[in-house]
Amino acid sequence: MDDIINVKVAVRVRPLSTKELNRNCQTIINVVDSSINVKALDNQRIERQFAFDYCYDSNSLQENVYNDLGKPLIVKALDGFNGTIFAYGQTGSGKSHSMTGSSEDKGIIPRLNADLWQIINNKLTDSEADVKYLITVSFLEIYNEVLKDLLNPSEKPLKIRESPDNGIYVEGLCELVVRDSADVQRLIDQGNTVRRVAATNMNEQSSRSHSCFTIKIERKTTTNLIGGVTREQICKAKLNLVDLAGSERATKTGATGATLKEGIGINSSLMALGNVINALAEGGKRHIPYRDSKLTRLLQESLGGNSATVMIAAVSPADYNYDETVSTLKYANRAKSIANNVVRNEDLSERVIRDLKGQIEQLKAQLASSGGASANPELEAQLLQMQRQQQSAWEEKEKLSKQLEEERSKNMNSIISTMMDSIKSQKLEHIKNIKRLTNEKNIRLKTFKDEKETNSRLSTDLDEKMKKYQTLQLSYDTLSKQLIESADSKNDEDPERELIVKSQAEKLASDMSTLLINIEKDRNDWLKRREALLQLKENLTVIDEKITDEKAELVAFTGLLDENNKIRSQIQDEEREKARLLIDKEISEAKEKLVKEMENVRGTIEEELAGQMNHLKMQVAEKHSQYMNEKQINEDLVVKLNELRVYSDSLEIRLADAEVEMEASDLEIEKLTIELE
Repeated sequence: MDDIINVKVAVRVRPLSTKELNRNCQTIINVVDSSINVKALDNQRIERQFAFDYCYDSNSLQENVYNDLGKPLIVKALDGFNGTIFAYGQTGSGKSHSMTGSSEDKGIIPRLNADLWQIINNKLTDSEADVKYLITVSFLEIYNEVLKDLLNPSEKPLKIRESPDNGIYVEGLCELVVRDSADVQRLIDQGNTVRRVAATNMNEQSSRSHSCFTIKIERKTTTNLIGGVTREQICKAKLNLVDLAGSERATKTGATGATLKEGIGINSSLMALGNVINALAEGGKRHIPYRDSKLTRLLQESLGGNSATVMIAAVSPADYNYDETVSTLKYANRAKSIANNVVRNEDLSERVIRDLKGQIEQLKAQLASSGGASANPELEAQLLQMQRQQQSAWEEKEKLSKQLEEERSKNMNSIISTMMDSIKSQKLEHIKNIKRLTNEKNIRLKTFKDEKETNSRLSTDLDEKMKKYQTLQLSYDTLSKQLIESADSKNDEDPERELIVKSQAEKLASDMSTLLINIEKDRNDWLKRREALLQLKENLTVIDEKITDEKAELVAFTGLLDENNKIRSQIQDEEREKARLLIDKEISEAKEKLVKEMENVRGTIEEELAGQMNHLKMQVAEKHSQYMNEKQINEDLVVKLNELRVYSDSLEIRLADAEVEMEASDLEIEKLTIELE
């Protein structure tokens, strides 16, 4: 199923930042439903109006943004359709907040991750068919037009390739099999640890690279049909979650050195993205300059290709950022004209297997109608081979993922160690700077205090001289008045006194002139010292600001160290857990082997015992037979013995009778003998 779907564009306005509030900036953006109005606060600018698929004001909730933009893409992805979300806007406009958010206010990526696994688990529970999912993730950044693997950081070059089966892909990029949302979040956290950021006037944590977190979903459904036939269906999809570095003006960001060069590179790649959007928006058969930058090449499928794409345009509401805001909205306005050809990603081999099954079933039907015995054995062999290849592809991915995990752990440990060394070095530099600035501040404070005391003394002396001058002025005015009165009265009664008054007045005038020169000199000196004091005070303020900045950087680097230590400990825990699982596996395998050996030995012993038992049984049977025969003989003998006993008894009785008869006979004989005598 193919669908022509335009890129969906959402505009999100963040609240005024602290810096904008300190500048007394005014809000120039008004959001009404899906329209956005940009006010002009001076005659040099004009009011602008735009309409988009979604517009969110500064009070919008992360959950609502996700439900509108992120959740629909998961449903489509689980049914085999690619999806992309990318955030665009000037630096500090809230792109990372929308995409990632914070632990307290999660953005699109963590919410999408949690929902994805919940939906998968529900499908596995509710489905009557045999459904299996294989989920892999990758994470990369584009920094100064160089691709870098954030999950397996190394010096190995990565290149963007294209193939009929895989579309646009990055050769050599680490793809890891994940089994739950915790796995995914762990990899996101580890990847963000090595992503490049820097502080600018517009944003304290400004992303200096474009990042793309990709989730690939493969679903295999096995259905039992009537007649013992099974059907396998495989579909694939990938979700690209892109956080672009912010466009920026050097005059506003205050970036210098390497950070300034990074900004130039960022603007260059964003300009290439703008050219692609313009070319696609205009339509026709004109050349689309995808290859002008790594970013546009990577997003080729997302812009004008096989992907349901959502663009989030993040803007500032401040009049200070009017030009950047209007530029972003124009950019977004063009993007909504881009049409993508969204295709369901059914596995190519699945289609071939289905066709082969159809051919085999057709041949079987023909052979059955003609009385044949079997279908084409070559087709059946080809079908069996492709089914085995499908199965081995999943097993190969899982095996490769395990190998990459081992390599990745080593590389992550190495890169984090290097980063930690660099951070420690920079942290030490900041500590030295704080110490140097604090010493400089103390010296200037002492100078300021001394100068202030000197200036205070000068001010006091100047006040005293001014008072003295005023006193002399009063005396001079009095003498001048007397001379005038004397001249008016034309009284020459006391010419000497007049001369004395004139002399005193002249002396006062001379003293006043000298004093006035001194006052002017002291005043100029006081003014110079006051200027110096104000300059010192300004310098102290600058030093305080520098110390504050250095302390903020120190806190940030300490946080990075803590985060890196946390990630490092996490990796070590993972290694320990893997070692434990490996040992458990070896123990389990040894147990299984021992059980098998014991079963084999037991079988052998049982056979031997059975043989011996049979032999013994035969012997016992023989003995029993002999015993029974002997018993019968014994019984016969006993009977005969009893008979003999009875016979003996009868003989004894007869013998006794005979003896009695003999005695009687003897008596009779004796009697006869006596009688004969």
